[in-house]
Amino acid sequence: MPRVKSNLVCIAIAIALQTQSALAQGDLLGADEMAEAIVSMTSRVWTGPRTPRPEPTARPEGASKLIRSAYALVSVHAGPGVEDVHLRSAMRALEEARSRLDAMGWPGLLPDGDRGGDPGLDLYLSHDLPAGAHSDGLVPWSYLDRASTFAVIDPATPRSSLDACVTEAYAKALLMSLDPAEARPWRRATAAWLTWEITGQPGCNEALTQQQAEPHRSWVTGGADAGAGGALLLAYLSARHDGARGRFVRDVWGLASQRTWEGAELRADPDLWSAIETAIGLSGDELLDNVEELAVLRWFVGRTNREDAIVRALDSDMQAPLSREMRRLPTRVVERQPLAPFGSSYLAMGADAWTGHSRLRAWLRGEYGVHWSFVAVQLDGDGNEITRISAPPTGAEPKAYLPIQVHEKAQRLLFVVTNLGSGLPDADHDEAEVQQRAFQLIVDGADG
Repeated sequence: MPRVKSNLVCIAIAIALQTQSALAQGDLLGADEMAEAIVSMTSRVWTGPRTPRPEPTARPEGASKLIRSAYALVSVHAGPGVEDVHLRSAMRALEEARSRLDAMGWPGLLPDGDRGGDPGLDLYLSHDLPAGAHSDGLVPWSYLDRASTFAVIDPATPRSSLDACVTEAYAKALLMSLDPAEARPWRRATAAWLTWEITGQPGCNEALTQQQAEPHRSWVTGGADAGAGGALLLAYLSARHDGARGRFVRDVWGLASQRTWEGAELRADPDLWSAIETAIGLSGDELLDNVEELAVLRWFVGRTNREDAIVRALDSDMQAPLSREMRRLPTRVVERQPLAPFGSSYLAMGADAWTGHSRLRAWLRGEYGVHWSFVAVQLDGDGNEITRISAPPTGAEPKAYLPIQVHEKAQRLLFVVTNLGSGLPDADHDEAEVQQRAFQLIVDGADG
């Protein structure tokens, strides 16, 4: 898998150095005033997208049991029916999550005004609220949009899942605090990925298994478990762009942060999709190339021993299903399962079908309104990749063509078709259904 360097850290350092230099020189126009002046010159009235502020939520009542950490500003609250051993286990998981995220360079949560008895994060084991992150409201003193938050998990969470569920709840609270304007599906995807990094479990549910089992889904909005399945995309981007050290994902969250200067609703741009596209572009790569590569790689999960990080990271039972087996030439397939943006379909043909042919031709015709990716991968008898050919992404005319020279060792031909959407996705609005499209595939011999 290619490794591409991200320039986000350099950008952040440059901005920080400029700000420090201005302050050191006694510049009367500080960082806040400079930013406000730039905004006033370039955009007197914000005309970009907006998103509602997170609604303040009353904290659970009746939490008579409490443990405060001796090592970090975190606390666990529970009702009288929760066993002490469960409370202590939750605290250990919370301390580990806080420690690991600190080590990964993520910022700490904002003080919450002692709403839980001290300024640290409060985790509630309670049935009163849904599990996840909840907001106390925006803080008025932060330079960027920030929120005070707390976390909740179900007190009946089994011990086998407790570490993952506590970690995911803490990560969601951190992300809501860090960027309250970011779409909920992105918070779920990132929290699931962080939980995977820290505990080895990709979140509190089976979102990744479902995402692999239903590859026609989109990655974030429309992804499994309300977006948590997008953890697979973040894991791939992390491996491709920073060697799986986690800095890429952390930095694009920082790049997507913004300040709302006016109005009741929050500025929703830049969002995480635009931050990811910008970061990938600065490295000389392309977002759609990443989407296409991941679409191919996820096929090999549980089928080969490839060394790609994303293939090795998933359990062998998380296989993407085959949509159609083609058994003769010529053949025409009408795929009636529509693909959401960035969703994929897998169709295969065995060597018996092309006996007597050394060259094949394949045509893709997708429905209008989106762009398409079309890839043919030749596999050996063990399912390993021999070679592949990709058509350029389609334009206004949703048609693609692949001339295929059959390799002498090829025993199977895999076609990967991906809906590339009509532009950058908007995680604040569910476009998955609007941009769902089906396609047709034709394969024939090119000689004789």
